[in-house]
Amino acid sequence: MRDLDNQGFSGQRAEPRNNVLRRMTKKIRTRYVILIVCCVSSISWRPAPSQAQVRQSGERAGPYKTLVIRDATVIDGTGAPARGPMDIVIKNDIITALVTRDSIVMGAAGAQRPTGDRIIEAKGMYVMPGIVDLHTHMDDVLPNDYIYKLWLAHGITTVRVFNVNSGKPDDMVAEKRKIAAGDVDGPRMYVYPFWQGDSSEDTRISNPDGARELVREWKAKGVDGIKILGKPGLYPDVLRAICDEARGNGMRVAVHIGQDGVYPMNALEVARAGVSTIEHHYGYPEAAFSDTTIQRLPPDYNYSNEPDRFRYTGEVWLETDLNKLHGGVMDALLGIAQKTGFTMVPTFVLYEGNRDVERVQRLPWHDRFTMPTVMDYWRPNPAHHASIYYHWTSSDEAVWARMYERWFDFVNDYKNHGGRVGVGSDPGAVYNLWGFGTIRELELLEDAGFTALETIHSATEVGAEALGNDRLGVIRPGYQADLVIVTQNPLDDIKVLYGTGAERVSPDGNVNHIAGVMYTVCRGVVFDAQAMLRDVENMVKQAKQKAAHAGS
Repeated sequence: MRDLDNQGFSGQRAEPRNNVLRRMTKKIRTRYVILIVCCVSSISWRPAPSQAQVRQSGERAGPYKTLVIRDATVIDGTGAPARGPMDIVIKNDIITALVTRDSIVMGAAGAQRPTGDRIIEAKGMYVMPGIVDLHTHMDDVLPNDYIYKLWLAHGITTVRVFNVNSGKPDDMVAEKRKIAAGDVDGPRMYVYPFWQGDSSEDTRISNPDGARELVREWKAKGVDGIKILGKPGLYPDVLRAICDEARGNGMRVAVHIGQDGVYPMNALEVARAGVSTIEHHYGYPEAAFSDTTIQRLPPDYNYSNEPDRFRYTGEVWLETDLNKLHGGVMDALLGIAQKTGFTMVPTFVLYEGNRDVERVQRLPWHDRFTMPTVMDYWRPNPAHHASIYYHWTSSDEAVWARMYERWFDFVNDYKNHGGRVGVGSDPGAVYNLWGFGTIRELELLEDAGFTALETIHSATEVGAEALGNDRLGVIRPGYQADLVIVTQNPLDDIKVLYGTGAERVSPDGNVNHIAGVMYTVCRGVVFDAQAMLRDVENMVKQAKQKAAHAGS
């Protein structure tokens, strides 16, 4: 398994949501049920196809000279309320028109409807921009196709990846270019290789002049940005050199503030250096100490001991000065963000198990969609990164539960004062599965206090802005054609975006299972989300059968 970030997991505070669907007429609800039943009943199980077979199947189609999505209710990603019905016109990879079907706006006589090479009838459905996941990894022991299908089936059309294939810049850029050329079906990819390790044979990573040279070298290769994980990238002079050179070359910098470098480089100092994003929760509480400068740790603490590291990175939030955190530290971060576009990427989902281990171990999608090798890696094992739950106590969970309350409040307060907060799932560790983890992150933003519209805005336009792409993340003419077509209203319930769908129970006890995402449109290509999930499920079945046969 790959060597993941030094990370660890959240909790739930249910927020009331507007139940738009309850105001629908019985007739329209019946049409929804009929549509969903027809889609589900058409499923036929088959072995996972090769890439060539996929291109000849019904799993993907396009791009089209002209694609029209008709009568959709549009959530455009800007934070504006849903509106519709509308026709969305796409030519190849670009949205070219949004045509309202409102007779008040159009006039009683109406107007000629747009047509094209393919028409998707979306009456009663919702269309939102494709999701941008700003913190992802891939695993070199899993087929890339498995991960790409999980992402696309959940409406994730853009990923910022910190390692793919070998993790070397040349290999990462090669994969990105295959996807861009249409040779491989996957989300748009932005590659940020790791800047990590004092033991690296390339000594340039540890000194400012060498760092500048290496940034220019990576830019020439086609790298989009840099991912810093602790030292040597957190040496103050090296970080400033990286950020300055990256900015001059149109690149961006993401930082995981490892505890080996958090003093003196807390979140405030890292943001001042000019980084684009700070990942996770590290560095913020350390910037708001009032009775110490360095976290108090026991004499036998060892940063290389992962249970120690995860335990005390939660406790540091209980030592911070909340008035200072929500006051001077937040004000300074907001001022920096106005100048640099700095964005928080909390990755709440990653640490969720720290406050409820049993919940994450028994998530409903693991049995059908999680590869057995991945489950084996996640189980407690001192030899595996972040597989720390071999002695994780109720006291540990209680610390993280209190930590989450403070973390939620800080991130929500930052957003409420105008700060940017993006979506990142950091999949592949601690029972956090690709695709599913991204949707869980959206739920956790709501737990923190975000409204559903704010959550979708963070997952779309804010993510695109963090990548520096001003033609992505919004449904608007002239923007790139990345969309998600959903049978239900995600503003009513984010859960409809899960690959496992959502359940609705009627007053008489009847259970209806809802499959939410019908199609994901990425680069103008239409992907059948349910077909991709069936392929993933078959991959997992085959892997389990192979493992059982090998063990017999």
